[in-house]
Amino acid sequence: MQVTTSEPVTSAGDGHRVITCTSPTCEHPTDPEAYVCGVCLGRLDGDLADVADLAEELDTTIARQARTGMPVGSRSAEVGLPYNDGAAEVGRDLRSVLSTWVRDLWETHGPRRVVITADKTRATELDPLDLDDTLAEMAAWLRRHPSWIEYHPAGGELVDEIADAVERTRRAVDLAPARVYCGPCPDCGADLYARPDRETVRCRECETRHEVEALRAELLDAARGHLGTAAEIARALPKLLGRELSANSLRTWARSGKLTRRAPDAQGQPRYLVGEVIDVALATPTRSRVTRAESSCA
Repeated sequence: MQVTTSEPVTSAGDGHRVITCTSPTCEHPTDPEAYVCGVCLGRLDGDLADVADLAEELDTTIARQARTGMPVGSRSAEVGLPYNDGAAEVGRDLRSVLSTWVRDLWETHGPRRVVITADKTRATELDPLDLDDTLAEMAAWLRRHPSWIEYHPAGGELVDEIADAVERTRRAVDLAPARVYCGPCPDCGADLYARPDRETVRCRECETRHEVEALRAELLDAARGHLGTAAEIARALPKLLGRELSANSLRTWARSGKLTRRAPDAQGQPRYLVGEVIDVALATPTRSRVTRAESSCA
């Protein structure tokens, strides 16, 4: 597969070039030689971690659709997908996306050996990839090669395509929203991801269960000493805090003196101490919002 990509570049105030992530929905900076930022790699890992469970749910959903002869989601006009975007087709799309990028990464980085051709010349030949082409196995294989993705010229496209395919699969099987990162497992160090509504999370590596609230508290405590722009903090903190938090709120708090503007980042954006943001956010009452549905029922 041949992919053409451009490298997003911005100019910092000091004249240095800042390389940003190539994912279409991200503007985070990356390492000088990288194409994908750490934030996107973390989100990708969470999406791929969901694939094994999604594959089982897909099989169940497709079997139910075959028994009833009805499109997935036909219980109501408001839930589910049209028939031509049902579970079977979504599953085929997810398989196609995963297999395409597994093949692309293997062809780029896989080991090659020297062979002698029929005309006695030396050539290199790519070793075959020993991998079952199940959804779970392909997702697990991609998770084992984050550096290949980070430094791939089309890494941003890979992240975007897999995120879209996984999200469509979640909708097709009517699962809960994407898992939330809870930090490393205290016992083995593996990354932990939990459903937003779960009180505990089980480590996929060592099988140990942990309290999500305790893990979130540790993450918040570890983040207190870090600096970030309003946009970066607004993306990272809401799920850990369990409340909405916008970049505009941080700027408003800074103007009113509740937050102190710290040294700017390479692009000249003011940064804030995460610990101060946590304290102000927790001390600020959240506004109750009335949805259109609630308003119409009043």
